[in-house]
Amino acid sequence: MKKIYSFLLAACAGLSLASCMNDDMESPALDYEQASITSTTDVGTTNIKIAALKDKYASTFRQANAWLKIEEDLVFEGVVCANDRGGGLYQSILLRDIDNEAGTDQCIQLAIKNTCLYPYFKLGQRVKVNLNGLYVGCYGYVPKVGQPYLTSNGNMRLGPVLLSDIKTRVQLLGMPNPGAPELVPLEPTDAWFQANMTYKNVPMLAKVTGTFDEVSIAKKNTAAEGELDAYKGQFEPLPKVFAPLVLRDDGYGVDRTLVLRDGKTKLSFRSSTSCDFANVPLPEDERSYTGMLSFYGSEWQMQLRYFEDIYPNIEMPNYQNQ
Repeated sequence: MKKIYSFLLAACAGLSLASCMNDDMESPALDYEQASITSTTDVGTTNIKIAALKDKYASTFRQANAWLKIEEDLVFEGVVCANDRGGGLYQSILLRDIDNEAGTDQCIQLAIKNTCLYPYFKLGQRVKVNLNGLYVGCYGYVPKVGQPYLTSNGNMRLGPVLLSDIKTRVQLLGMPNPGAPELVPLEPTDAWFQANMTYKNVPMLAKVTGTFDEVSIAKKNTAAEGELDAYKGQFEPLPKVFAPLVLRDDGYGVDRTLVLRDGKTKLSFRSSTSCDFANVPLPEDERSYTGMLSFYGSEWQMQLRYFEDIYPNIEMPNYQNQ
């Protein structure tokens, strides 16, 4: 039986799937010699925090699309506070600083070339990363650890780290702690949003409360038209859902507008068309949403982690993506 489990996990690590969304697939106890995608030996002595890392390379993190290669043993630790279980994040996890003093709490994305990460990086899992040979930088002003790659459009971007490098530079520490304090999200106020649009404060695990502009009384019965050539002349289904396929952009995502409770702050609420809540109807009433807070360009952006991070909870519909 252990061999079967190990085989399934290895297959999960190697397949290129659109997302890793099967919440019912509980990952078995890992046979680290056969199935782990991370190092089974110590990757080095922790010598820097995420906040200090952002300060050290501030000139790179301030740019929209820049990176640099680390050529020394800089080792940090973080706790997984978001992963790809719900399909909200793609080929990445969110790591949060540990043992913080007030005002120094920081997160960073770790991009990994794999589409089924959550069996290995569960919420509350402590992780150690040796940056030697890896790259730090930004895409869309969001700090991340990754490796540069050439896109199909001929542009260079900071993308995911290859599994061969994860195997030698990333280490799991102990077992996941579902009660870890790092899993408690920030609940930013309007004043916080006005003062903190900098690389130092994103990405961040956050909880926000508001309503969607697209289902306001004036707009809820007006369907939007697809903008990509393949969907010109097609309109989103009603009632509106989080991420209908006809509204997707080149990044296979759909942006909605979440108006926060104070009425002053608006967030771009981005969802993948392959996430597990893509066809969930947009709530018309006020709800709370927990996920990765960042910004893209000059707009705040929220990406929900999982369907369960909508509160009060709503029922998951039983139908296929439209």
